[in-house]
Amino acid sequence: QPVTPTQPTTPQRPAAPVSQAVIGGATFKLSSPSTATYVKAPNKKSVVVPATVVINGQKVKVTEIASNAFKNNKKLTSVIIGKNVKKIGNKAFFGCKKLKKVTVKSKVLKSVGKAAFKKAGNKGLTMKVPAKKKKVYTKLMKKGNFRGKIK
Repeated sequence: QPVTPTQPTTPQRPAAPVSQAVIGGATFKLSSPSTATYVKAPNKKSVVVPATVVINGQKVKVTEIASNAFKNNKKLTSVIIGKNVKKIGNKAFFGCKKLKKVTVKSKVLKSVGKAAFKKAGNKGLTMKVPAKKKKVYTKLMKKGNFRGKIK
């Protein structure tokens, strides 16, 4: 009987950990082993920035919305910002003209970038924030050019 030569097997290397992941159309980037940044939003009517996501099999907190993440999103009408978000980047919601409703679940928000809400929404734009943080968040949102009503 003829003997067929066998192919030499190369050992399989484990997949390298990714630093970026697309989950539900949204792009997230690891900023540290335990935190992630919301980098790019899907072009949808309503978007939720989650409190946590699973990247590389590890549950990480979403602590930041990157600069330009929602910039010029033509469809966006409402957004919910998760409870772990500490920072909203420059021009994050710039030019989202149809934006009407923003809900902030985070009680740890520390900074809102310049022009984060510039040219966003119209006269009917409202933002719902945790009651105990209303005064602090009102100041932060003014720095980000938020021109709507804060409840």
